[in-house]
Amino acid sequence: MTLATIPPRTVRLLHLEDSARDVQYIEDLLAEEGLVCQITQVARRAPFEAALRAQAFDVVICDYSLPDLDGLSALRLVRAISVDTPVIIVSGSIDSLSAVQCLREGATDLLLKNRLERLPSAVNRALDERERRTRLREVEERFQQLADQSPTGFWFVAADASRVEYVSDAVETLWGERAAVLTREAGAFLACVHDDDRPRVTAAWDSWVRGDAPSFDEELRVRTSDDTSRWLHHSGTRLADAAGRVTRLCCITQDITERKAMEARMQHTQRLEAVGRLAGGIAHDFNTLLTVITATSELALARMDPEDPLLADLSEIRSAGERGAGLVAQLIAFSRQQIMRPRVIDPVELMRNLERMLQRLIGAHIRFELHLPTDRVFIRVDPGQLEQVLVNLVVNARDAMRGGGVLAVSLDVIQPDADLVDKFGGPGASCVQITVRDSGVGMPVEVQRRVFEPFFTTKVTEGGTGLGLSTVHGIVEQSGGVVRLQSAIGMGTTFRILLPQVADESRRPTPTQTRAIPAARSGAATVLVVDDDQALRYLVKRTLSSVGYTVLMAENGPTALRLLEDLRGEVDLLLTDIVMPEMSGHQLAERGRVLNPDLRVLYMSGYTEDEVSRRSLHDHMEAFVPKPFTVTSLTRGVSRALGRED
Repeated sequence: MTLATIPPRTVRLLHLEDSARDVQYIEDLLAEEGLVCQITQVARRAPFEAALRAQAFDVVICDYSLPDLDGLSALRLVRAISVDTPVIIVSGSIDSLSAVQCLREGATDLLLKNRLERLPSAVNRALDERERRTRLREVEERFQQLADQSPTGFWFVAADASRVEYVSDAVETLWGERAAVLTREAGAFLACVHDDDRPRVTAAWDSWVRGDAPSFDEELRVRTSDDTSRWLHHSGTRLADAAGRVTRLCCITQDITERKAMEARMQHTQRLEAVGRLAGGIAHDFNTLLTVITATSELALARMDPEDPLLADLSEIRSAGERGAGLVAQLIAFSRQQIMRPRVIDPVELMRNLERMLQRLIGAHIRFELHLPTDRVFIRVDPGQLEQVLVNLVVNARDAMRGGGVLAVSLDVIQPDADLVDKFGGPGASCVQITVRDSGVGMPVEVQRRVFEPFFTTKVTEGGTGLGLSTVHGIVEQSGGVVRLQSAIGMGTTFRILLPQVADESRRPTPTQTRAIPAARSGAATVLVVDDDQALRYLVKRTLSSVGYTVLMAENGPTALRLLEDLRGEVDLLLTDIVMPEMSGHQLAERGRVLNPDLRVLYMSGYTEDEVSRRSLHDHMEAFVPKPFTVTSLTRGVSRALGRED
């Protein structure tokens, strides 16, 4: 757009002047410069004040000397009624003292009547300044709205950090202190910082305000009224003008309590998973050793004379092996790598059947209450593992009430919280809540943070393993549920187990197998044992050979496949570990049945970390014998896998 096409500027002008000739002269002067004026002309104080109150003007031009109003009084009147309206004072003559006073009190410009050629530029300058102030006010209003509504706290501090110039309302909420206190001095907020964080934050703040650090960026805790802590992210930057001079410091405070809690939960989960993988690996190898220990001692005991003095020693070895097996079972449950056999059950019925045992478990000094609904509900879990969860929680509750108390176990059907809706099937889904509440000593916050960690225990004198609650956590998580904990010192502890509710499957027809397994041949059978542990292979061969089976051995899947190919149709049963190097037991079974469609399979393992193998156990497995196994459980498992009576 060229200068010739710039549209004229329309000006709403209030002109305080008693000379009609001067009014016309000024109007013509402004029009020559492209200013189209809508002039309201008044000559007295009363109409001047009335006009100011009646409408908004872009510019006010005042003659300095009028019969009942001087220029300075007119200026003060404009400032009282319309603070942002620019005022230009014109005068035939004015002393320097009065001129300075007018400019000091906010006059935009002051012109002599014999020099009015500068008036158009003064009006344009006044209009530009008014527009700038309007935009600035709008920006300030938007900032104030943002500051008032935002959960983020804003601070402005003097460039030399000598004083706080502004704090938003959110600052009081976040810091838990009145703005009047926080604005006493720039570093007053440091008194609110948690004792453990204050030295670090103070050092960082001092370094920043001295100019040694380019910015201030700290995560810190502040104490709250309920004696807990809130996490804040407090950051600061320097604000500079166009020349690069620092004009003030700007600080922002954000509440990051939820983020820190989420990070802590994530770190806790990662630690549990890492230890779980380690525990699962140890348990797999240790179960193989325990199998050799318990089964070998059982074989030896069966052949010993009852009067043999070594009988007691061997019995103790077998008992130690069984205790070790129980400990490993907890490790596997914690690691969530145990082979689960879930089915649809009514937990109400299970808990009623457990009631008497739980009462004996806690002792007569504790009152036991069981609250169950009358309606049937259904969940899909491994019932044995759910019993283990309840026993572990009840034992923990008992140990927290040495002097007696009340232990209440209840079951309810509830709607999951918003953060669990997707986990439990989406909107409208319900879940089963099993609650174990005691009136014991309670747990401090630091214990609650670690209570599900493996090997963490508060039972120092009793020598607890620290696996009870980590086992609970592992079983519930693997069952598709969650564990919630609520506790306080002297207020007892409540554990809530939330599990998805399912439909009753008791009347559904049992799915038939995709391939019918023919009956085993009569007489002795040939068993191929596949395991990468030599001691276990020989133990199984010795055990099965003693009861009439022909036993072949292979240390891995490829070797076993070669034997099956060489002995087509002669192997009746494949007894294989699930997790082996080179080839899993499931893969071996599939390839073996290609060579021998009548081949039966018995799986054995201490755990499986292969999800495909885990599904195969549920869907396709004829039989399974868990490690560590005894002579009796092994021979019974083989007999059942072959389709024979025990």
